[in-house]
Amino acid sequence: MGVQRFPQPRPVSLSRRGLFILASLALLFGVSSIAGAAIPQGGGFVIFGRVNLPNGRPATTRMKVFIEGGNGLRRDTLSDDQGRYEFRAMSGGRYRVYATNPNAPEQYVDPIEADTNRAFSSRLQVDINLRLPLHKENKDVNPGVVSVSEVTQNIPKAARKAYDQGVKLQKENQIDKALTAFNQAIEFYPEYFQALTERANLLMGRNQLSEAAADFELALRLNDKYVPALRGLGYCQIQQKQFEAAVSNLEQAFVMEPKVPLTLLLLGYANLSLSRYEPAKQCLEEALKLGPESAARAHVYLAEVFASEQKFKEAADSIRRYLTLKPDAPDAAGLRKMESDWRARAKGAKDQQ
Repeated sequence: MGVQRFPQPRPVSLSRRGLFILASLALLFGVSSIAGAAIPQGGGFVIFGRVNLPNGRPATTRMKVFIEGGNGLRRDTLSDDQGRYEFRAMSGGRYRVYATNPNAPEQYVDPIEADTNRAFSSRLQVDINLRLPLHKENKDVNPGVVSVSEVTQNIPKAARKAYDQGVKLQKENQIDKALTAFNQAIEFYPEYFQALTERANLLMGRNQLSEAAADFELALRLNDKYVPALRGLGYCQIQQKQFEAAVSNLEQAFVMEPKVPLTLLLLGYANLSLSRYEPAKQCLEEALKLGPESAARAHVYLAEVFASEQKFKEAADSIRRYLTLKPDAPDAAGLRKMESDWRARAKGAKDQQ
């Protein structure tokens, strides 16, 4: 299916100002749509948009985009080299839209609702923002250096008991019960920044990033040097594509605890997303020195740094090192193809010399 350029949306009249505000708010959640009276044309509705990578850039390789509706309807298409996609001749109704990256299966997106009742004319725009799961390795993460704020806390016994129970349940992967326990700890002691941070970690694991970020920020207002909260907020900001803010928080976390591989991995990725290749390289290489296994994904990000420098052999070698460590990685097939492509480019460059 060919993907055409889309016409500019009609100007929003003053009488639709309220609808325009609702559409602007939808942009904050990764859905670009203009609410208004849906007037389907003879060919039905067109649902279209753009697929963006976790670094916020449009996907330049073809992403597989799916749309699902009632009665078992399921269609798919491929985005073009600008990340654009569209589904034509769609009946009116509500659909779920999502995408996958064949070259990086670990990237994900929560299905986005597409409701033609919110379409402007016969067109509904739904942008898809892929996310990158950067899972924490608990064995490499310190609980944070004990600060004056912690020493001087006067935590009620009931709050501390609930917090300890939450930590235990969290380790046992009883997430719902752990969340209830941390909620109780915070109710007993609203200034319990450690409980706020742990609750935020659970919310982050559920991809409730706005709620998690709010908890991390509150924890930092209570103790602005609490490293687990700085690191967690940095992670949320990466997922929300707030890379400058993420770098600022992660750099603070690194200054206070410089030996945590996860902090450096996240900091390297945030700098890479801003095309700051040299600091990204330094962070990623240091992360690998501190945690060769837990920070193994840094090899993949380093490959992108090398490719930006036209060092295709080094990029391919970096992918090979990762696959040696993680031969069963979910995206191993795509990475092997990437390695092969970069070796071919390295050979081509050498032949031209």
